[in-house]
Amino acid sequence: MASGFRLFRPEQSPRADGLELAFLATYAVCAVLAYSWTTALNGLAVLWICNGLLTAGLLLLPRQQALVLALLCASIDLMAALASGSSLARSLLIAGCDVTEAVLAAILIRRFCGAGLDMNVLPRFRNFVLLAALPATLTMGTLGASGAALMFQDDFLSGWKTWVFGDFLGMIVGAPAALLLARFRRYDLGAAASRFESLGLIGLAAAAAALVFATPLPTLFLLFPLGLLMVIRLSSPYTALMVMLVSFIAASATVAGHGPIAAQFPGDMSRQILVLQLYLATIVGSAIILSSVLAQRAAAQASLRRALAVARAARREAVAADGAKGRFLAVMSHEMRTPLNGIGGHAQLLRAHADLPPQARQQLGVIEASCKVLLSLINNILDYSRLGAGAVRLTPAPFALGDLVETAGDIVRPSLADRPLTLNLDVSAVEGLTHHGDENHILQVLLNLLGNAVKFTDQGQIEVRVELQLAGEADRVRVSVRDTGVGLHPEALSQLFQPFTQVDTSPTRRFEGAGLGLAICKSLVEQMNGRIGVESVAGQGSEFWFEIPLSRLTALPEAAEAEPLGSGTGTGRILVVDDHPVNRQVASMMLAAAGFEVETADDGVQAVEAVRSRPFDVVFMDIHMPIMDGIAACRAIRTLDGVRAQTPVVAMTAATLPEDVARCRAAGMDAHLSKPIEQESLLAAARHSWRSAEGPKWRDSVSG
Repeated sequence: MASGFRLFRPEQSPRADGLELAFLATYAVCAVLAYSWTTALNGLAVLWICNGLLTAGLLLLPRQQALVLALLCASIDLMAALASGSSLARSLLIAGCDVTEAVLAAILIRRFCGAGLDMNVLPRFRNFVLLAALPATLTMGTLGASGAALMFQDDFLSGWKTWVFGDFLGMIVGAPAALLLARFRRYDLGAAASRFESLGLIGLAAAAAALVFATPLPTLFLLFPLGLLMVIRLSSPYTALMVMLVSFIAASATVAGHGPIAAQFPGDMSRQILVLQLYLATIVGSAIILSSVLAQRAAAQASLRRALAVARAARREAVAADGAKGRFLAVMSHEMRTPLNGIGGHAQLLRAHADLPPQARQQLGVIEASCKVLLSLINNILDYSRLGAGAVRLTPAPFALGDLVETAGDIVRPSLADRPLTLNLDVSAVEGLTHHGDENHILQVLLNLLGNAVKFTDQGQIEVRVELQLAGEADRVRVSVRDTGVGLHPEALSQLFQPFTQVDTSPTRRFEGAGLGLAICKSLVEQMNGRIGVESVAGQGSEFWFEIPLSRLTALPEAAEAEPLGSGTGTGRILVVDDHPVNRQVASMMLAAAGFEVETADDGVQAVEAVRSRPFDVVFMDIHMPIMDGIAACRAIRTLDGVRAQTPVVAMTAATLPEDVARCRAAGMDAHLSKPIEQESLLAAARHSWRSAEGPKWRDSVSG
């Protein structure tokens, strides 16, 4: 809102051509009609819309055009008053008061209704009625009636009522209608009716008003429901036009002595006009208020649609950005796994030499351990990215929790061999029980906690304890990992389980890592509707725990015994397909050292041709290759004739996400091996009985 009482803004926005002429013509027509009514009623003012029209013109037109309009309207007012039989002095008083009232109302509207002049906003319309129209008409009506009483000895009270009521009603009808109609395109939005229907409804309203005021029957109330129903269909400018038209019809009929009001108060013109003005004020107020509410609802709906469109666009951008991030991480994972495969693979091959010096064997052990650390970091970054994107899905299945803890212990124990550190497992609470849950992710959480315990404990013991709270068929399982390691200070506990957070961030810290393991554990446990926590004392050790609900089953499905990894001597012909020479060399040397006959291919086309020309016991297939990738090559193999189409194909790839494994399986591959390749896993796949229904089921390794 403006800070002071002023009429014109420093800069007026452009208006439609011919707007000043439209105001002037409408003012002239309304002035002639209003003076004819006043003359017919011996000086009683019925509906003086002219001042409202001039007020709108002063607000909407540029300064120079507005001043010219005010001067011309005053001249029309003066001539119409003279033509109606008023003296020159009375005509000058009327014209002067009318123009002054319009200017005062325009100033107050500018001050209290905001620069937008939007009568569709209910608080602004309220301010217009109470703080602009009413004060302006009261002020000038009082001055005009006082002037007439002093100059012409008119009755002050009678003149005051005539002046104030007629002008106030005309102001609240004329000014909002003119402001809305002058900016028709701005406000003719969001209505249910089309333009053709709107014109038809206005015609119907006019016909209904003419019918109601053509008979003496008390049917005034019929216009209210009909009008309100039409307001719901019409836009604000059409509503204003309808209200003006109904007001003119009602006033004309009453002045002519027709209609329910004239019939109710025969011969009492003063009472008729007062009731008419109250009736029209009620119609105007109801219509404009309802129209404002509907317009605000339409504006809110449009704003909501825009906000939703922006939100959808932002979501699409976020999804695209997240997808780009995921693709970037997948590509980087693939590219980092490839050199790791060469480093780790050759380290495994070298360590298999019996004549290797102890110092060299120790150095190779460091290389392998470093590869595992880097691989763990890659997996953690992928896991955290997928958890944040909600791409990790739980896959519940029957499993024995006690066996799972024993498996975790077997995985961790080799790293304790050179330290005075023991690992104790207490699974008595779940011994012999079978549960339904996501075994892989539970194992991932447990291995993370065990890995931290091993990292931060130099001597003493690590204890894994499983506790069970029986609750019908649903159990609350608590798994705790307690160590005698370095422990944590109380202020450091709040930093745990946050991504990329290390308790010790000093340049001299002993323990490396990205700080993602515990954050991943927290996300996985919460996804399983559980919780995770820690209790620790600096210098005495820590106890990390997690609790998850698991459904208890009566029995675990029987599984065939798995073949021991790396056992026996390899026989058979193997095809290794990989576009990277180091990867082909590593896999070939591992398989050849176990006694297999190995052939290689550089791409999918060579692989398909090789399988077509001679039999292979297993094909180890890379996925990302030029000319023909591994997915297309496997599909081509499955279309070959005879038994060649049944050749076992195992993906050997750095593409390790669940969707990558699913693509491999969908293409007809029998299994998935992730790079860097572990020699035991490679040999186990080479010796696996792929076509035996009674043989052990292969378990793919998946990241994320």
